[in-house]
Amino acid sequence: MGTCTYCGRNFPLTRATRKYCTPRCRTNACLDRKPRRIRAADVDAILRLIDSDVDSAELFRARLRAILVPGSPQVVVESGRVVIPRMD
Repeated sequence: MGTCTYCGRNFPLTRATRKYCTPRCRTNACLDRKPRRIRAADVDAILRLIDSDVDSAELFRARLRAILVPGSPQVVVESGRVVIPRMD
């Protein structure tokens, strides 16, 4: 038995179905893929950030996170623990 990579259902493994339980799950997984490469504009922004003078490592991390993952929640460090606020 195998586990579908898209929906998590158990299914019998065959040569045709190794990762997904149905062709529909395979198609949906292809549609939901996230980009694996960084856009050229983001690379330019990262290079400008590296060349600029940044006051602290936290500020550098915040700017880098804003370039790579816009709209992500701000990461806060409280008493040595990293806390990521929930989006809901």
